[in-house]
Amino acid sequence: MKHFFILGRNPELSRAEVLAFFEARGRHHIEVLFEDNFLVIETGDGERLDVNEFGGVMKMGPVLFEGEEKNLAEYLDKNELVPADKFSFGVFGNGDVETLKGKFKTEKKRAVLKHGKRQIKFQDGEKVELPNADYYLFFHEFGGTVYLGLVSQEYDVESVKERDMWKPVRRESLAISPRLSKILINLSGAKPGDLMLDPFCGVGGILQEALLKKISVHGSDRDGVAINDGRKNLKWLSENYDFNVKYTMKVEDARKVPDLQFGAVATETPLGKVFRKKPSGGEAEKVISNFEGFIVPVLSRLKRCKKAKARIAITFPAIRDFRVDAHKVADKSGLKLVGEPILESREDQFVSREIVVLV
Repeated sequence: MKHFFILGRNPELSRAEVLAFFEARGRHHIEVLFEDNFLVIETGDGERLDVNEFGGVMKMGPVLFEGEEKNLAEYLDKNELVPADKFSFGVFGNGDVETLKGKFKTEKKRAVLKHGKRQIKFQDGEKVELPNADYYLFFHEFGGTVYLGLVSQEYDVESVKERDMWKPVRRESLAISPRLSKILINLSGAKPGDLMLDPFCGVGGILQEALLKKISVHGSDRDGVAINDGRKNLKWLSENYDFNVKYTMKVEDARKVPDLQFGAVATETPLGKVFRKKPSGGEAEKVISNFEGFIVPVLSRLKRCKKAKARIAITFPAIRDFRVDAHKVADKSGLKLVGEPILESREDQFVSREIVVLV
């Protein structure tokens, strides 16, 4: 069985998230295709997925046809793609839309192709139109093989946005989005039944998303006001959403978190000074140098407080062309990098993030 994923604005990061999700659960998966913001994975038969488990997936569905182009016509002759007689449709992929138009015309269906007025801007600067349609098809040729599928699930943007906006306390300048929170959680390998640590939890953004994924959490932060506000947020969450797992939040230094042998660590670190204008090279270099000195003892402590194979998904600051030396930091902390850091940035940010996974 194969599933396709339409990935979000940072495809490399989204791909890593999806693969980590399967790996953490020990579920069969083989990457078949990764191109542009498209990912196809072979899974076990009967695999059930929920798009809202992920932070970096916009749409997904089963692959209905896989094969050479010469065999596609026979498949289309024998199978109905869209279970409706009058509809609009959008297409993701490089496939020839005339093929689909012809299919629907033969079936005497009133199908209107939508192109999109809304755009998503990818991290590399490319802009892609997002159609607004009744149905969406994945139609893509890769390595001589054609893949065709119908989107069966779409990320519930509005519900996630409402949940984030309605919580009692928000810290706009320091906020981490639910999208990135989910990505970090999945990269950490945390899954239902685990105890996950966030040693820089702030008002609980990452903790909130973990609880909704049925993961028990321990949140720590040196800021007593943030902890108090975070408790309000999690209390509100428990009153409005169904999750039967435990949580604690304590005023603690990240270098002194309790040894609870955590099953995973996911956190957004303090990324340094908030700049009101573009920092100079000297300012950027100083922030990065200070961060490296700050994070090593934190990671050394986390290594002792987690299970041996538990992963740490963490953010490091990236400013201009200056980056934290993740390999050096890992060596000094007694940890190992899982893959290479992945940049997460936006044009309007002076301080970006690198997403780093350690074990």
